[in-house]
Amino acid sequence: MGAHCWPRIMSESETRSFFERERERLVLDITNQIETIITSTNAVNRKLEEHVSVGKGFESISALWGQFSELAKMDTQPDMNESTEPDAPMSPK
Repeated sequence: MGAHCWPRIMSESETRSFFERERERLVLDITNQIETIITSTNAVNRKLEEHVSVGKGFESISALWGQFSELAKMDTQPDMNESTEPDAPMSPK
């Protein structure tokens, strides 16, 4: 008996051209890299939001110290309207 030549069934990867296989590989690679970029960007955004919220937590403290500083400046500056000699009579003009 002779050898039977059964028709060989070609797999899907064999029927596609090199270009199609390479294109699919590159698309998958790009998709994975974009997902990595998105994940990293989200992590950076979360960190920035944390820093901003920490900064906002100090706004009230900063305002309080600003008011204290202004009061301290007012106490140390001499009043220009008051005479340096409290009991000196006013001179007539």
